[in-house]
Amino acid sequence: MQTTLAYQLLRTFTKQDIREARKWLASPYHNQREDLQQLFEQLATTAPEGLPLSREQAWKALFSNQPYDDQQLRLLLSYLYRCLENFLLHREAEQAPWLQQHLLLAAYRKRGLDSHFQKAFRKLQKERSAETLRPPEYHLAQYWLEQERYQEESTRGRTRELNLQELEDQLTSAFMSMKLRQGCFLLAHEAVYKASYRIALEEALLELATQLPYRNIPSVSVYLHCYRMLRFPEEDANFTAFRTRFFQSIGLFPHPELRDLFLLAINFCIRKINQTAEGYLREALELYQKGLETEALLENGILSRFTYNNAIGIALRLQDLDWAEYFLHHYRPYLEAEQQEAAFSLNAARLAFARRQYGQVLALLQRADYRDLINNMVAKTLQMKAYYELDEYDLLEAHLRSMRAFLRRKRRMGYHQQNYLNIIRYTQKLLTLNPMDKEAVKFLEKEIRKTEPLTEKEWLLGKVVKV
Repeated sequence: MQTTLAYQLLRTFTKQDIREARKWLASPYHNQREDLQQLFEQLATTAPEGLPLSREQAWKALFSNQPYDDQQLRLLLSYLYRCLENFLLHREAEQAPWLQQHLLLAAYRKRGLDSHFQKAFRKLQKERSAETLRPPEYHLAQYWLEQERYQEESTRGRTRELNLQELEDQLTSAFMSMKLRQGCFLLAHEAVYKASYRIALEEALLELATQLPYRNIPSVSVYLHCYRMLRFPEEDANFTAFRTRFFQSIGLFPHPELRDLFLLAINFCIRKINQTAEGYLREALELYQKGLETEALLENGILSRFTYNNAIGIALRLQDLDWAEYFLHHYRPYLEAEQQEAAFSLNAARLAFARRQYGQVLALLQRADYRDLINNMVAKTLQMKAYYELDEYDLLEAHLRSMRAFLRRKRRMGYHQQNYLNIIRYTQKLLTLNPMDKEAVKFLEKEIRKTEPLTEKEWLLGKVVKV
């Protein structure tokens, strides 16, 4: 049963989903088969927990006195799957009020109920004018609303009242903002994966977006500046313009879209930092702080461990240790429960290292099992650096051998494997370096500077200088 579409769908259901789907199937309007309800109950007790359920077990629970019929069970599963699909469609429609509004107007128009249409239209206009969010979909919803009005008015011959300009403006605004948004995602993907995408109408779109009335529309303006930032990353003014316009418009975007915009900006800053544009460290930290303040970087009240790690990492590089400590403790409860101890202890160790509390670093690193491969390597690297700072050279030698053996067993780390092998190699060279041999010191410094990838370059260079 685990391979069936119905089981896999129910595998994603929450307790609330199951309660509501049960009501859905109990309604004669949606389902008139009792055996579908029984089959649903069988799957609802096993699928969400991933528990096994054989076809024979399911059949016996439904038809205890009949021999197993695989074809009939397949049909029942297919019927149930279709019922659950309709349930999901209904749920999604409930979360898209603009779609419901459009369909209601269409229903009145098709039935020739003009007074009903006008009353509903006025009500919807009032609701839309009170709406504060202005994502691209707002303009698309406005377009569909005006489209229904156009159909109604033209059918009744009210040619003097046709709203063609409003239709044109809303459609263009929706198209431009959605096109620019899509372009931002394409450019962001290109920057990371070295892909190459064709973005149609780019020049015309960028030109039109600067003209009235479109440049005053928040979704067009924000995505225009975001697009320019990503398209022309060498021009710092584009980032500044985007940040300004974005911060002015934060309350106009729904949470998921707000989160995407923050991540586009943060990832842009991180790429600039990786290109040695250190000035973007402060910009990145401010974006993290604003994203946390608005809760845009939380998803269903949960903070990802990646955001937790990155925000502290940026703060430590800026030596903003007080904020790093506040963030470390304040946002610990927002992490997923199974990741909380590992993420907290690792980042507490990073903070302790920044404060030169090397003994505490080693103690903190013993508190959790770092199952995530990269976090494991970050912890091992911190431990390596703490041994070096404490002059525990015998322990360090053994630790470096252990790290190298660990990396040999992990063949699929790509960039990360080479990075950590480089860290091990140059730490070992530090241990054997003769401080009296100035030529050797200069040569090692030069080697470290030109080696990539090497995320601990700054620390290694600091040690070479002090040898």
